[in-house]
Amino acid sequence: MLPDDTHPAYTFLEPDTGLARAWVSAAEGAVTEAIALARAAADLAARQDAPAFEVHALHTAVRLGDRTTADRLAALADVVEGPRAPAALAHARALDDGDALLAAATTWEDLGDLLSAADAAAQAATAHARHGRRGSATAAAARAHKLAAACEGATTPALAAAARPLPLTDREREIATLAARGLSNREIADRLVVSVRTVEGHLYRAGHKLGVGDRGGLAALLIE
Repeated sequence: MLPDDTHPAYTFLEPDTGLARAWVSAAEGAVTEAIALARAAADLAARQDAPAFEVHALHTAVRLGDRTTADRLAALADVVEGPRAPAALAHARALDDGDALLAAATTWEDLGDLLSAADAAAQAATAHARHGRRGSATAAAARAHKLAAACEGATTPALAAAARPLPLTDREREIATLAARGLSNREIADRLVVSVRTVEGHLYRAGHKLGVGDRGGLAALLIE
């Protein structure tokens, strides 16, 4: 949100500001918070009757792993002109399907949105790995890396997960990343709106799976 004393003429910037905050949270490892901020930016855009930006914000949530946007994007695809709304819808529907995600990556690449293409390819790598398709996962990760390199080496949560595949759930990875960045268990709990005991449980399971016992060990595996 913009400051309370912002001139009304600048309220149209609020969705952009919200989306920028979403990417800041994502860069810090707080993916759940980032998704919530992206969806809030989409809600602001909807209230401002800005459906094209609403699509953009919802697609950002998809790139961060949100699996709840498909129905909303389907409705927007009927009213927003151009190829981006159908592409965002196809991406949303493809999550967890490696082949469909690679098709989404091709669509974004054809549209010139290389970073969205990189995220879709990275998500394909993770999906293939989850289903035990190592060769397909490696090929998708290589494609994601190549696309990201064309974006000046940009890094997103999806790209980070593809570059460092680990046997963690999304929540375990998120909490372990925040711990690796130096947040206390209480700070993580407050940020993700969960209990400290929940944080402790996820950290214990992450540490057991990775064979590490402290934040330094997590940082070595999760932080560049």
